[in-house]
Amino acid sequence: MRLVLPPIEAYQVQHLPIVKAYADKMGVVEVIKQVMPTAMAVDPGTIVLGMILDTLSGRSPLYRLDAFMA
Repeated sequence: MRLVLPPIEAYQVQHLPIVKAYADKMGVVEVIKQVMPTAMAVDPGTIVLGMILDTLSGRSPLYRLDAFMA
């Protein structure tokens, strides 16, 4: 009797999900929300995290963040 295992799926994970996981663990978005209360549609903590991830992605310059975040 031979054991048949399902095929293994491998995905290439870049560094951005790891950075986001550490930012979530440190509470970066929540801290910035507390320091900068606002009535904007998107909270400042999410915008700052987006800028951090955009900078670490190697893109330059920091514009058209809406397209990057989509």
